[in-house]
Amino acid sequence: MTLQSTAAPRIEYLRSAHLPEVEFLVSDHDTTAWHVFNERYVLCGADRATASVRYRGKTEPLFNGANLLLEPGEAHRNIDVHQPQNFRVVFVEPGLFERHAKTQGLRKTPHFRGFVVPHPQLIRAIYRLCESVEANETALEQQSRLLQCVRLAFAHTEEARPEAKSGYNHDAIRRARSYLHERFNEAVSLDELSAIAGLSPYHLVRSFTRRFGLPPHAYQIHVRVERARALLTSGMPPAQVASSVGFADQSHFTRHFRRINNVTPANYARALR
Repeated sequence: MTLQSTAAPRIEYLRSAHLPEVEFLVSDHDTTAWHVFNERYVLCGADRATASVRYRGKTEPLFNGANLLLEPGEAHRNIDVHQPQNFRVVFVEPGLFERHAKTQGLRKTPHFRGFVVPHPQLIRAIYRLCESVEANETALEQQSRLLQCVRLAFAHTEEARPEAKSGYNHDAIRRARSYLHERFNEAVSLDELSAIAGLSPYHLVRSFTRRFGLPPHAYQIHVRVERARALLTSGMPPAQVASSVGFADQSHFTRHFRRINNVTPANYARALR
């Protein structure tokens, strides 16, 4: 049985120039009984989904807040859909997924232990990654969020290993921070920042976040907003400030400025005047 949704369904595929080996699916109010074959790794976060899923000869219930982890060369089928579904899917090319696995010391071909797993942190990471792609956020943010999704998915592979509890390289992290300050209004990729620090992307993001309390992409946004405050104080119009500090457009600038300062740039400037 398939239920009809009272809300208009949304099924949309997305691509990002910053993540050429990744595709995204955004689905809301969807009553489709999917039957799909994939040649990529699939990380699916189901915010709302109650169905029976058939995969590798087994049937398991898919429930609200579950993650679906699938491997290349496999098909899965939703045998029954009990309610309209809301979910986000990240399709990762095998080569990219395996390269990330290698940097984590896993074998070349990762294998998931199960295919329906409860992992709230992973589903949040998948949704935030898709949101960053839809909002056309910076390369650094999108690449960092993808890295987080993949790293969390590795916890469900057969060779998952706990992260080492070693300290971080202070000089390397300071180099990365200095680079973000120097290039605050430029598009900085995660690979570029990793090369500057001399650390793997995983080690860089983890160590940077431990040291400064924010991942690199969020840190860069905060630097941009701080520079923007100074320019607004000097009397520069908000639209000009947005481009000066590196935001893609004024709407991006306004959204981040309001999130951090609880006022819009225009209101902030008026209050100063």
